[in-house]
Amino acid sequence: MDIAGKPTVMWNGIPLLDAGQRLDNTDVLPLTTGTDGAETGDIYAVRFGATEADAGVSGPTNGGVQVTDLGESHDKPVYRTRIDFYCGIALFGGKAAARLAGVLNG
Repeated sequence: MDIAGKPTVMWNGIPLLDAGQRLDNTDVLPLTTGTDGAETGDIYAVRFGATEADAGVSGPTNGGVQVTDLGESHDKPVYRTRIDFYCGIALFGGKAAARLAGVLNG
């Protein structure tokens, strides 16, 4: 199961995840058609790690999530809240992420 509780396709115990679609319903990782008419796409492999020693891809944060209650707005009946979350992505190993380009569809 994935984070949303949906079944996940696995290969040798490794989950295969679909990057999905943007808000305009276009694919995040679209297929492309070559001059010969063949559709190809790319496959990305990522090894995630929790620490620098894992030599993986990690999402470090600085201070966690900080929430500030700004109270009710003066011009309309809404409450405002500021959320600060300083985060990034780091590649701690040279082989923690890879791309296989030009994979034939079908």
